[in-house]
Amino acid sequence: MSRPPFNSPRHFGQLELIMPVVIASAALGDDEFLAALDAYSLPLSAFRHGDHLRLAWLHLHRQSFEDALASTRSSIQKYAAYHGVPHIFHETLTTAWVKLLSTHNEDSFTEFIRIHESRLNRDLLHRFWTPSALDSPIAKSAWLPPDKDPLPTVPALVDP
Repeated sequence: MSRPPFNSPRHFGQLELIMPVVIASAALGDDEFLAALDAYSLPLSAFRHGDHLRLAWLHLHRQSFEDALASTRSSIQKYAAYHGVPHIFHETLTTAWVKLLSTHNEDSFTEFIRIHESRLNRDLLHRFWTPSALDSPIAKSAWLPPDKDPLPTVPALVDP
């Protein structure tokens, strides 16, 4: 049985599920998006999973890996706290997505989404973590290394 390409929809019996990555902030330019996030003027409805990925992508393409991870973490934590939802921050999810994004070299975030959109969900993370590990309180509050397979690694996209 051959595997579908990364960007093909998933098939479940007669159902075909396509899980689009919503980038609610798409109307904003990159600098405008980062400024709105930092000023807390970006509404919660405009900071969805795709926007979290966009934030990490932008930091990875402007900073060293360690600085990008720290900036992404800090931005999400401060934004969530400002909007009264600090409990939504998940350290392992944030770190995992930054690490996974750092392994890609597409020319733009738009190209990255176009190629990989159908894979950018928890199913991808479940290749590396069991659901129980990823959903644990420890994983939420601190980095929990994968308990199934190691994450792919490459040098950071931007040298310090």
